[in-house]
Amino acid sequence: MRQYNHDLAWRAATVLCGRWGTALAADEAGIGAMATLPLPGRLGAEAVDAARLRDALLFDDRIEVQIHAGHGRLWTRISAQVYNDLSDFERLAEAVERYATHRPW
Repeated sequence: MRQYNHDLAWRAATVLCGRWGTALAADEAGIGAMATLPLPGRLGAEAVDAARLRDALLFDDRIEVQIHAGHGRLWTRISAQVYNDLSDFERLAEAVERYATHRPW
């Protein structure tokens, strides 16, 4: 189970950063079952931007993920569990890309 969660977290982190054009700060050895990733800069950098994105993802897309502001940008922390597969993270990628293109708030 640990190996599955690690492999999924690593793969999801690299896929998400690749899709969003951001850089993953950790190497594979630094990833367990969770990873913190930079979001596209167009989404904002303030706590209010983080709250709006988190709420949009939750209420409009039914995606629950931690979003926070820090170091001049927004970040997300993903967590891989045995009940997840890569398609869950692809849904996150698509939703974030949509909000990065058109922020409804």
